[in-house]
Amino acid sequence: MSGALAIRAALHEALAGDEALLALVNQVSDGTPAKASAPWLMLGEGSATGWGARNVDGLALRQPIRIMLRDDDFSHAMAVLARIETELAGLDDAVGDWRITSLRLERTRAARGRSGWRIDADFAVRAARIV
Repeated sequence: MSGALAIRAALHEALAGDEALLALVNQVSDGTPAKASAPWLMLGEGSATGWGARNVDGLALRQPIRIMLRDDDFSHAMAVLARIETELAGLDDAVGDWRITSLRLERTRAARGRSGWRIDADFAVRAARIV
């Protein structure tokens, strides 16, 4: 499995398995959910590029996460985003043949529509092959 897919799967598994996050959202989806009732979040289309150094094979991944909320309570949106950051910060650094060297929230965008809030958060992940 490619490093980008392994890391994406680890991110999804961590978020989908977090009881505190699941208390804030109805669903954690890998890709666009077929059917979902807000509030929900999904891992969007990530992009990966190679990076490295002498004798180090690495990759840089930008993984967007979208949060959809039905209400006007922006504090709910911030609670969901804070829980995502907390859960991902605790992610084990070993993912298959890869070791996560850094994982951070890079940018967020928020938009309020007729039915509630949409928050897009991009996480930057760097990983090095350990085999």
